[in-house]
Amino acid sequence: MNASHASGTLVWALTFLAGCGPEPLSLRSSNGQTLNLAVGQELDLTVQTIGPGEYVSPPSISSPALRFLDATLVAPYVPAGPTQLFRFKATTPGQAIVVIQHSESNRTINDTVNVR
Repeated sequence: MNASHASGTLVWALTFLAGCGPEPLSLRSSNGQTLNLAVGQELDLTVQTIGPGEYVSPPSISSPALRFLDATLVAPYVPAGPTQLFRFKATTPGQAIVVIQHSESNRTINDTVNVR
């Protein structure tokens, strides 16, 4: 293998690996979780409302270690109340407290996210 071919293969491999970031962490929220993310990793947090109202977007985030991306309703729609997906991205090492308030009487969600 000549030097030119070897360096071309290395550049291709590094480009491929750079595009392969960590998979999103997807889970259903229960109050008081401590989650660990790598910088660049996404967090997909699904929450369920029971009764009237919904979880309020945007949530409160205590530090720039985590950035809020968006919130959407998730199908299938159930009579109990809406299911919502809150998406976040880990941006810098540190710790962030995520607080998601409810518009009615459902409990507030408080989760801790450690970004490494």
